[in-house]
Amino acid sequence: MIKPGVIYALLFGAVCCFAAPTDTEAIRTIIGEAANQGPVGMEAVGRVIRNRGCLQGFCGRNAKHIDKQPAWVWRQAAAAWRRSAGRDITWGSTHFDNVRKFGVPYWSKNMVKTVKIRDHQFYKLPT
Repeated sequence: MIKPGVIYALLFGAVCCFAAPTDTEAIRTIIGEAANQGPVGMEAVGRVIRNRGCLQGFCGRNAKHIDKQPAWVWRQAAAAWRRSAGRDITWGSTHFDNVRKFGVPYWSKNMVKTVKIRDHQFYKLPT
């Protein structure tokens, strides 16, 4: 189990975690990565954040569109972050990508596909 505040390294997944995100950082990242993916898509991204235990590797966490989102998107992302604490709809995923927009990522070659939610395909390392 991944625990916040512990150093992690996932070989071949290139994720190194040093500190758990605050709620605000996680919500901003959810908006940056999945503002257009609806409540379930946002929850799935929130769960990946929890599964990783950090924000390392999330390209959308500093996206310019985050602060331009309406209040309802922020409320939806906050609710998704709360829901992601109670269940894992990604089946243990630690990675995802927008395959509709970017195609299948090169880094997913040795990973297990878990679930596709809207435009995002979710992945985890093989066990």
